[in-house]
Amino acid sequence: MIIAFVVIIAIAIAAAGVSAVLAQRARRRKAHVASEFSRVRAILEANERRRVAAFDHLPLAALWVDDAGRIREINAIGHERFPHVAPGGGMLASFGEHRFADEVALALASGENRSFEVRLFADERRTYRVSVEPITGLARPEALVFMTDFTDAVAYQELRSQFSANVSHELRTPLTGLAGLVEALGDPEMDPDTHARFVDRAANEIQRLVALISDVLFLSELEATQGLEPVTRSDLRLSIANAIEVLGDVADEHHVTITVVADQEIWTPLTERMSMTVVQNLIENAIKYGGPGSETVVAAKLTPDDLWVELICRDTGPGIPERHLPHIFERFYRADASRSKRLGGTGLGLSIVKHIAERFGGEVGATSREGFGTTVRVRLPVVLGDRATAGLETREDPSFTSTR
Repeated sequence: MIIAFVVIIAIAIAAAGVSAVLAQRARRRKAHVASEFSRVRAILEANERRRVAAFDHLPLAALWVDDAGRIREINAIGHERFPHVAPGGGMLASFGEHRFADEVALALASGENRSFEVRLFADERRTYRVSVEPITGLARPEALVFMTDFTDAVAYQELRSQFSANVSHELRTPLTGLAGLVEALGDPEMDPDTHARFVDRAANEIQRLVALISDVLFLSELEATQGLEPVTRSDLRLSIANAIEVLGDVADEHHVTITVVADQEIWTPLTERMSMTVVQNLIENAIKYGGPGSETVVAAKLTPDDLWVELICRDTGPGIPERHLPHIFERFYRADASRSKRLGGTGLGLSIVKHIAERFGGEVGATSREGFGTTVRVRLPVVLGDRATAGLETREDPSFTSTR
């Protein structure tokens, strides 16, 4: 009896020991599972933070869309571009564009990428190239929507296409005229006076062609070097003096008086060629369109802070009708097309002036009143510092005021 009792007690003690060991193991396993769960959760949370950060910092507008076509997330740029769009909204309700919503729905249904272009409106109507990329391996389909704004690229391409068409037209006109003149000059019975007149007309057409090609090439050169830092400088006052000398015969031919008022030497970041082009185009326009007996006044004055120079060219001619004034800096725009062609204009002079000024952060503007003349203003930055390093010719007199 005693032996049986001892056995029972031993068994009980052993069972208790086993239970304690098992309980300890269970506690350890539970602690390990909890630790592993915490570790996995921390990894998942870190991965989610990385995903959110990566999604939010994408350099283009992006959406995360669920299987019903509702927006789950929108990144920072997307929210900036479309402040009215918020998570939870549908594609059609959010953007008001049926094609956009339909393409996203097709991508979700088919599981295939979709790429398309769409015009969307926020503050203004802009063109986006959209890529919808479904996310595979999920119980319910979802998709990422990437939107690249290429409005400026489209506008630039349209501008280039229009420019090419305009250049083709402008070249075709004098070439057609030349072809007719050359054919007529082959007539052996043409009298000497008519022959001489036709030769003069042919020479004028050739000059127009040369001027047009030169302007087109210069514009192309300006566009090709857009964004490059200026490495040269030029004295605007010297450019004015040189332009007056070059255009002296033109002024005499049109019986126009030129008056120049300029401060001391004024250095700008323009190259000598750019500076000469700006000044010469303004003065030549004023001479030719001012008309016989008119006066052209050219002035270059520093602003009070010495950071800018105002180049002003004013004529006392017939002026420009108000409806034409906003367009005179556009390429190939002519307020009086027949007169412009008769005077040998290419329609690119003021456009080149504007292009040069804006390239260096400047601006252009014009005012006119019919019967009282036209004034064109060009604002250009001034180069400060050691002007002696410019390596350009200067004049010793501190001011330059002359009348031709």
